[in-house]
Amino acid sequence: MIFFWFFYYLVLIFICYSLSKIINNKFLKFFLIPIIFGMFGSFWFIEPGGNEIAPIISILLLESSILESNGFNRLMRPIISFTFLLELISLIYYFYTKKTFKNG
Repeated sequence: MIFFWFFYYLVLIFICYSLSKIINNKFLKFFLIPIIFGMFGSFWFIEPGGNEIAPIISILLLESSILESNGFNRLMRPIISFTFLLELISLIYYFYTKKTFKNG
């Protein structure tokens, strides 16, 4: 299981890094990369009360394809929170570096 998470995040970091090299606008880099990392990098419990965790995006695909649903709200709260936290950190870093390089 550790190998899966290591490989999953390694591929996700590679995709985000490749995307950052493609995007030329610095603000878009700091805005889009945390959203992509938040959408695909957040994880949650597979079923309520269970011990196994999985990426939320895969659980959302599973929830939309089965008849018995455990609810999308239990998945949307952590994915939005994780994405918002990454976005906030990224934008603080962006404005900090912008201000630092402007004064220096």
